[in-house]
Amino acid sequence: MRSQLFFLFLFFGALIGNAQEKKINKASSVVKAIYLGETPPLAGRTLIPPKPRTGEINPRRTNGSKVVPGKGSSGIDPLREIQRNAAATHTGRAPSLVFEVNSSSSSPTDPTGAVGPNHYVSAKNSSFAIHDRSGNVLVASNSLANIWPGESLGDPIIFYDNYEDRFVITQFSNSPNGFLVAVGQGPDPVNDGWYTYRFNTSSFPDYTKFSIWSDGYYVTANKDQGSQATNEVVFALEREKLLEGDPNAQMVGFSLPGIEDNGFYSPGGFHVTGPELPPAGDMRIVFMQDDSWQGVSDDALKLWTVNVNWENPASSTIAEAEEFTADSNEITDFDSVFDGGSFQNLPQPGGGQNIDAIQSTMMYMTSYRRFCDYNSVVMNFVVDIDDRANSDNIAAIRWYELRQAGDGQPWTVYQEGTYESPDGKSAWCASMAMDAFGNIGMGYTTMGTTANNATADSFASIRYTGRLASDALGTMTIAEQTIAEGSADDVNFRYGDYAQLTVDPIDDQSFWHIGEYFESAGNNARNVVGVFKIATNPSNDVRIVSIDSPSDDTLTNSETVTVTIQNLGTTSQSNIPVSYQVDGGALVDEVFTGSVAAGATASFSFSTVADLSGANSFVVSARTNLTNDDNPQNDCNSRLVKNINAVDLSVSALVAPESNDQLSASADVTITIRNVGADAQSDIPVSYSVNGATVVNGIVSGPLAAGESVDYTFSQTADLSSFGTYSFVLTVSQPGDGDTSNDSITVEVIKDICAPTSDCSFGDNIVSFVLSDLSNTGVVCNTGYEDFRNLTATLEIATDYDVTVQSGFANDDDEKFSLWIDFNDNSTFEPSEQLVTDGIITAANTDVNFLISIPADAPIGDHLMRARVGDTSFAGDLNDPCNSMSYGSTHDYTVSVGIPLSVPDFASAVGELIVISAPEDKYNIQLSTEFEGRLTFNVLTLSGQILVSNYITKNGKGVYEYDLDMSYAASGIYIISMGDSSSRITDKIIVR
Repeated sequence: MRSQLFFLFLFFGALIGNAQEKKINKASSVVKAIYLGETPPLAGRTLIPPKPRTGEINPRRTNGSKVVPGKGSSGIDPLREIQRNAAATHTGRAPSLVFEVNSSSSSPTDPTGAVGPNHYVSAKNSSFAIHDRSGNVLVASNSLANIWPGESLGDPIIFYDNYEDRFVITQFSNSPNGFLVAVGQGPDPVNDGWYTYRFNTSSFPDYTKFSIWSDGYYVTANKDQGSQATNEVVFALEREKLLEGDPNAQMVGFSLPGIEDNGFYSPGGFHVTGPELPPAGDMRIVFMQDDSWQGVSDDALKLWTVNVNWENPASSTIAEAEEFTADSNEITDFDSVFDGGSFQNLPQPGGGQNIDAIQSTMMYMTSYRRFCDYNSVVMNFVVDIDDRANSDNIAAIRWYELRQAGDGQPWTVYQEGTYESPDGKSAWCASMAMDAFGNIGMGYTTMGTTANNATADSFASIRYTGRLASDALGTMTIAEQTIAEGSADDVNFRYGDYAQLTVDPIDDQSFWHIGEYFESAGNNARNVVGVFKIATNPSNDVRIVSIDSPSDDTLTNSETVTVTIQNLGTTSQSNIPVSYQVDGGALVDEVFTGSVAAGATASFSFSTVADLSGANSFVVSARTNLTNDDNPQNDCNSRLVKNINAVDLSVSALVAPESNDQLSASADVTITIRNVGADAQSDIPVSYSVNGATVVNGIVSGPLAAGESVDYTFSQTADLSSFGTYSFVLTVSQPGDGDTSNDSITVEVIKDICAPTSDCSFGDNIVSFVLSDLSNTGVVCNTGYEDFRNLTATLEIATDYDVTVQSGFANDDDEKFSLWIDFNDNSTFEPSEQLVTDGIITAANTDVNFLISIPADAPIGDHLMRARVGDTSFAGDLNDPCNSMSYGSTHDYTVSVGIPLSVPDFASAVGELIVISAPEDKYNIQLSTEFEGRLTFNVLTLSGQILVSNYITKNGKGVYEYDLDMSYAASGIYIISMGDSSSRITDKIIVR
């Protein structure tokens, strides 16, 4: 085993890590929000009640990560004994408040909630509620459709933006794919209205998690499994504009370069807590990687850095950053795999189904906090600590604190631990954060069975623990405390999906945790909130809780600096030394001569003014300097102050053209110009160029007042008639502009195939499409257009095929089907390429066959295929492949056209399966056959458990070949199998 605990960042490890080439990607998408308008206050309205839901809610849309049998860490968790030795060092206190906010007959309930100065806002699945800080109901549980009419799909996340005193409510959507965001118009979620937005995504954004950073609201999503390194799975939302209700708010999407995962996954974004925001940029995303997973060689915590440029969002980047591995001794080995990656893991005491341990997930939230000499972030995920052979029925919580010596510096692992619940119980589904003193609070779920070595059976219950900042590293020392004790099994196998712990913005010490447990009477699943505190207030502790002035303005050389001082100690304080500095310059030292009672605040203005006249922005830092301060790490605060230039214009957007299939040789070019300066502007020079060609100039007449935007359309159009990508450089060139960094942006516009949307909600949808070896069934209605170009049908020239289609609607002969193949690959579906015209759908949800003939002269290779169904009794032309029908749907697929082979199927062409053994239980499996299609290769145990399943095609020698590594597998006999749906050929191997 590797060393049990690692506290210091090794110098040589840093050198090696920095020497490795880090991948960096630019933004993969830039999307403008769809502004849905203002939702009126909830107070006084007749609200839509929550809709009862039964069965599994929001089923996960992917399998677990692919696991290599026998590979990876196992046995006793190296950190478990450290925790056992430190358990219950400090007596815990019972929660100061416990109240139930929601209940449901089904799980998981997706409990989420956040505390503000006067309210606690919570949500589950498709509903939300609002309580006061005493747990009294202010707005009873009601449908999310009261915020977004007609939208209540679920997976909500609630968070409170402490820096703007606003609550934010979110949920995902499939109509179309994306997520919805509602930002409070003021601090009161009951009596203030909401700005509401939709952000569309390329595919469904499952398991969205939101976090706050200074320059955006950041989102991670479980989408595009297997292609996370190239498709956007991390998103940044333009926080500043969302808070203003600006309809021009943007979203930037990013891939995760270098990620290794092939199933369900959930990274975490750093989420700011405490009184101070970080500087813009340098935001981190983090994910754990287990060496039991296929393609992963070492247990690791992997970080990425996101830098967003809202003036030119296409230039924003995400880059691989720190990676802490077990082999480098930066972290300790862990085993995060349960049951081969499945979602049924932990036994329940009542004999119900095993419930989900929520593996492959950075648990929500990944809480970040700033201290005077360092920045800190805490995080956790579930691990298996069952050291019995062939058993993984006991869960624990692996947690970390990372530290950063200063902004822009590398992160290092400060401490790590494995928290084991007492008495043999499992502990999982945790959420954690730090208070103002650096103490850690953690809420979580426990459950135990005597059959798995617990001292007593116990149902899923909500508990908390924590640690003081002064405790031994790597330990949770507060004796486990109960928030809610369960009395029944979960009636389903899914559990929680997440829990959420937030820090009280009033005292910056109390933790408010929400989680899911189960009762035997009434609704099975309950969401409960528990409020607890780790800290014991010190005698002497004062801090700067905020810098109140100066604020963003046209600044002068004599600005007054005003701060708010807070007394976190138990002793009244007076004559408090305070200081400030600008951009790390000379310190200004003065004394607050007044008195601040315990728990109170006071305002103080320095008599020495600050010169803020010579730059575009300044960082003003202030701190208290009490001689006997018990916690000097929380004494300081800082604020970025922007100097608004008299003349400062920016290009904020390319309004037109937008990427689509209809771009022409005379496309209008419209840009948005924003006056971010202090003075009104007129006669503003602007320009654009396309792909580096001739610059086209224009003049925006104005006047354009400070803070306002205007759209300007150039008199000269752009030729975008060819398919491809067009790079627009947009520039504003006003003389005297005080900040030229925002004068130019680059935007890409793509002319691609048409993607017509239609209303498919009444069943006019291709729910099943089968052609040759392509089978796409169970298709749900989204926008009426579905891009399935990743699915391929293998066809042959001069051959007839049946296309088997199901539509969810049929009426007389009105529902019809048409199909095209773009044989000449010009991204246009021409009449000569239409193979089915007005085929009648004779019955709903029933297979209907249509004959297509692949011409003898069809070009060999891959081509685009389009299939459409629609109700032809309504508006829209089914046989115009780019027309949006009133009711219908359009699918795009790929066909691979080849030359006919003499062997029609695998069953009649089976050859000899050859197994070549190599040292260390490695095998080369080969199959020679006349068959040319794709086969499946499997490895199974004698009991039929599938350990390996992969698609394979012939190699360059015309042989099906698979290199199999069984060196991690247990000794025994295994079955290998290769074939397709018609026939398989098998053999046995012996692992010694």
